[in-house]
Amino acid sequence: MKIRILPSLVAGIMTATFFLSSCLGNDYEEIEYPSTSSITSFSIGTLHQTFYVKSSKGEDSVYTDTVSYADVPFTIDQINRKIYNKDSLPKDVDITRVVASISADYAAVYYVKNDKDTIWTTADSLDFSKPVTFKVMTFNPTLNQFDFGAPYVVSVNVHKLNPDSLVWKHFENNKFANGTTYARQKAVYTNETLYVFGETADGNVLANKASVERGNISSWAEITLPAGTNIYSATAFNNNIYFVANRELYFLENQFTKIGNSTGLTNLISVSNGKLLAYKGNENKVVTIDSEGNELTESNFVNGNNLNGRMSAISMPSSHNKDLWRTIVMTNNIGTSEADSTATVFSYISNDTEWVKYQPNNPTTCPNQGNISMITYDGKIYAFGEDFDYFYTSNDNGLNWNQETGYMVFPSENKNGIDKLTTYRGNGSYSAVVEENGNKGSFIWFIWEDGSATRALLNRLTPKE
Repeated sequence: MKIRILPSLVAGIMTATFFLSSCLGNDYEEIEYPSTSSITSFSIGTLHQTFYVKSSKGEDSVYTDTVSYADVPFTIDQINRKIYNKDSLPKDVDITRVVASISADYAAVYYVKNDKDTIWTTADSLDFSKPVTFKVMTFNPTLNQFDFGAPYVVSVNVHKLNPDSLVWKHFENNKFANGTTYARQKAVYTNETLYVFGETADGNVLANKASVERGNISSWAEITLPAGTNIYSATAFNNNIYFVANRELYFLENQFTKIGNSTGLTNLISVSNGKLLAYKGNENKVVTIDSEGNELTESNFVNGNNLNGRMSAISMPSSHNKDLWRTIVMTNNIGTSEADSTATVFSYISNDTEWVKYQPNNPTTCPNQGNISMITYDGKIYAFGEDFDYFYTSNDNGLNWNQETGYMVFPSENKNGIDKLTTYRGNGSYSAVVEENGNKGSFIWFIWEDGSATRALLNRLTPKE
């Protein structure tokens, strides 16, 4: 489109200019039109965004709100005449009604609508579901006419997948070797391999292992374990799997091997600052053990409590002193009354001699749940139970817990394309473990009683090529 100045209009302007020049003398200032046609700044305003949450009854709920994205920076590529945001907007943002702010060399800015050049105003609500072409008016003194400079193509980028939502996949046909099913189990991960220690309904203990990489899993292979193995003691340490059998320490490579001279062990808790934390149930003490099986220090566990059965534990450097490590242990609260509605949580600092039990039944304590599990994922602590209704997260070392209601949610067939996890668990056992593998991805694995598996992946932790 070119806007030409009509001869009569030009003549009128020239006559008026001569008249004003004669009347005003030196006070007259000649108007100079810019000869450039650049967009110098671009931003967007408030947009509508859809949010998915769960109601207090556990039902999916959807609502729309307005969110300001005025601070999102847009790159202006003046050479290629492209404008875009490098950091994509969240998936559920509506970009079909965008009010933009534009600064340019000349006030007359147009955009292409239905293949026609249309004057742009600050009140226009534009559809950016496809790139929009903008043009800036300029004056060509040689041809004595207004014209457009080279067009800009403006793109508002939106994530195709929400970076903070979980993607789920189920592996139905990946069964344990020899058709084994576990009545109880614990999964651990090391060196791109999942190990599942389990006990069958008739009391036999054995393990299965499978390779995992980039969210895929191989067939299971069975591993023999010594009689008397505490399946809940399986712990990844020093690039091996350590466990307790007959009150002694073993590690597992291609086969099990007894290590060290420590006796009286009934369970392993976690790895703290390069050492194993092992529980001696008869003495109600916790000892630290090095990779050679030597006992180093001991601490007293909480009177009237024990760690012989199923539990989840996390050890990490203390936030105020990296030389100290904190260990958090979560177990089911067997309770003595209906008031006992929260999980049992213990805490220990590596230079202490006593463990601490957090006060139960506070409103912000993690609710008690069947076969409760605690994991670390994406730098956060999460807990959940076998009903798979909610993730609960703690930001203060397991003292207080909040229910996740945003994108960190369990699947339902109408929202995630996969059934609720209780469909796969049925009435059987399960265990959960995190596969942390750098650029190859970070996955949460759920292993079911027959070896079938379901895994979850946070979008922004997708494997890098």
